[in-house]
Amino acid sequence: MQINQICDLLKKELLNNDYEYGFCLNGIKYKPNASNSFDPDFFHLLSTIYHIQSPDDTERGKIGTCNDVVVLMKSILDKHNVPSKIWILHNLQNDKYHTVLTFSAEDKIVYLELTPHSRKPWYGKEIIYDNEQSFLSEYKDNECEVYNATNLILIGKTLDELLSELAR
Repeated sequence: MQINQICDLLKKELLNNDYEYGFCLNGIKYKPNASNSFDPDFFHLLSTIYHIQSPDDTERGKIGTCNDVVVLMKSILDKHNVPSKIWILHNLQNDKYHTVLTFSAEDKIVYLELTPHSRKPWYGKEIIYDNEQSFLSEYKDNECEVYNATNLILIGKTLDELLSELAR
């Protein structure tokens, strides 16, 4: 598959279906209060009751965090035999984490941000790198630690479990 075909496949699911940022647990949707730039109550729920959702749950509920979205994206790409990796970016300056996915096509590495309601200017636009090292260098140069979490992101894990594994 070509890069544009793969991006269209992912966008068709995640951009065209009104996904929301948040998570679903026991049939209840939890979303941050959009009136604040930071919702401490939602953040508390993320750190206490949130577990990484299955791709089916994310797709069915049309809701997910960055973790859930990349798990869904990877699931879609796996069905089409497109090699992909999940990365956790740790912004050292702000001590914030973000999970992203890259995939390989046409001898390039592609990053496509599709976390619902992202404020990033590159949301929904593919960023193409010549190789994985170029992708890694860009984030390391911007004061980020980058972790390959492809085998660490497991359905049902809590954020604390995931971050504990990164610290090893």
